[in-house]
Amino acid sequence: MPLRRLLTRLLLAICIPLILVSTTLLPVLHVHMESRLDSLRAEAKILLNVGQETLTRDINESLTYALAIAEMPELRRYLASQDRAALIDQHNSLSDLSQLSTFLNTLISHNPRYTKLVLIDNQGSEVLRAPKSNETGPRVNGTHHAYTDYFQEAASLLPRDLYISPPGRNLQFELFGNEVIPVVNVSTPIFDATGARRGVVLLSLNWSYLTSALRQAMLLEQSANTLLIDAQGRWLLDEGIPPLNTTSFGSDFATLAPDYWQAMQQRNAGHATVDNHLLRFQTEDIRTQRYRSLSGSIFSENAYYPWKLGVSLPRPTWRSLIEEETTVLWFLLLTYGVAVAFGIFWAFSSQRQRELRQAAQRHAHEVSDLYENAPCGYHSLDTTGRVIKMNRTELTWLGYSDEEVIGHVTYRELITPETRDHFDKAFENVKNNQPGSAECSLLTRNGEQRHVMIKASAFYRDGQFVHTRATVFDLTERKQLEEKLRAQAMTDPLTGVFNRRYLQTQATTEMSRARRENNPIALIAIDIDHFKHINDEYGHDVGDDVLTSFTKIVADLLRQEDLLCRVGGEEFAILLPNTSLSHAEQVAERIRSTVAATPINASEERSEKMLWLTVSLGVTAILTNEKGLKPALKRADIGLYQAKENGRNQVVVNAG
Repeated sequence: MPLRRLLTRLLLAICIPLILVSTTLLPVLHVHMESRLDSLRAEAKILLNVGQETLTRDINESLTYALAIAEMPELRRYLASQDRAALIDQHNSLSDLSQLSTFLNTLISHNPRYTKLVLIDNQGSEVLRAPKSNETGPRVNGTHHAYTDYFQEAASLLPRDLYISPPGRNLQFELFGNEVIPVVNVSTPIFDATGARRGVVLLSLNWSYLTSALRQAMLLEQSANTLLIDAQGRWLLDEGIPPLNTTSFGSDFATLAPDYWQAMQQRNAGHATVDNHLLRFQTEDIRTQRYRSLSGSIFSENAYYPWKLGVSLPRPTWRSLIEEETTVLWFLLLTYGVAVAFGIFWAFSSQRQRELRQAAQRHAHEVSDLYENAPCGYHSLDTTGRVIKMNRTELTWLGYSDEEVIGHVTYRELITPETRDHFDKAFENVKNNQPGSAECSLLTRNGEQRHVMIKASAFYRDGQFVHTRATVFDLTERKQLEEKLRAQAMTDPLTGVFNRRYLQTQATTEMSRARRENNPIALIAIDIDHFKHINDEYGHDVGDDVLTSFTKIVADLLRQEDLLCRVGGEEFAILLPNTSLSHAEQVAERIRSTVAATPINASEERSEKMLWLTVSLGVTAILTNEKGLKPALKRADIGLYQAKENGRNQVVVNAG
């Protein structure tokens, strides 16, 4: 009997401490795990936004490139003169063809995004190809394209409309260097100045190059995996994702990864857990307004759209959490060991009750220490919102001592005025015995702001509200990362000025302000003359130096409220709020003369060169009835092209 009693006490001495410690620590560890999952979801959302912006930018640049080639005056004139050239002067026709082919070949060979450019006449015959093919006769004996989808679709389109062959169907592959790569064909019709249809331009995109840029943009986290699938469930990337490394471009992703495909098909956007990975995805359709750039409409086959763009990240596990934070592991082991040791000690000697009480007090102190130094903040508020308890972690964030806060300050006073409404709403929910959460900004002693997420519940006794119990998670680093990524998305990395995306966004705001205040607003388009010659003769490093120096020269000539943006390679635009058309012309002339009179110091490998630049400028006013920047930007571009055609180094005003 004594042995059985001893065994019973030993069993209780082991089990009861384990249960008590686990019951105390598991909620804290669970909250910590939820915090890690929230951070992972936020990270996945940021990566997905970066990927979406990269995909939009690259596709829009490709579509704009195809439209620009289709509207080349030399190309239009050549197609328009073919019938006359064949009858009058075959030698001159061949000469024009050779010059045009050489020029287009140079454009394509300097951009790895494209594999070929083909000019097709109205009968579907190939006129020229870049890179070049062997030329014989007044026409090139190339492929006949009359029965291809890209020719038949483009032949019926309006000016500035585009047709894109969908990736994953009728896959086309080309030998590019020493690799066989997939291509996507983009075609658009060519019209001459009279509006007559003269042919079709076919531009083949290096799909591997485009998707490689997408993956690189989304690999801010090494464990992140990028997904891109069309509406048929076809894989649109070159590489697979773990554990699907066997997937390749065009593979049936819906069959190889049914769990991923089913999760992405249920909604247009969202997140899900698949194979112990967090999957974040959204719908992308390149035929929508966001991808049109300067084009009119984009056509393709409906069955293959929209796409699903996603990112997957491995979910944290309890094992990985403990491995990353060994201090927590050792603390758990120590806590369990101490509790069990005291339990066994109590089992052997019931006279040691005092020592067991001391052990319980020590345990309570450890739990209190865990509360005070938890990785997140804790506090409790009475019915008026006054702080009655706050752990050391949150006090350290705020820069106050417990004597200054507890019992003396209402928590609402610690929140910035801009976010107090969110806190008030959440606090009312908690007082009504409902869960409450709010994303707010805390104001510290030194005036800094700390972004936090507050999750709270109410503690009731005998049906009466006693106090709130709130957990506070620090979101400052996440907010800083979001701001950094947002700034990078709106800034040109070479020159440091804003990019086209920011110009479009800011123009909407300035145009609304101009309509409200009845102030004029103007736009200047700038293009550096003969910039390609600088790149060809001195190299792209010198070209980058020239762009940087040019930007500084122009920026010094502008007001603080003027907006200078880089919208293309050597193309810039300036938005001039509260500026009339005549004043904008004066600003443009000042820029033109200053650039022409200022030498630029360009460094080569072992020497320095003094380069002299000229620029062509187009000036226009933004009309009050215009809802977007596109019409004014087009007028400014027309003025710029007129300046180019009139001999460059001049300003042309296009009032519309």
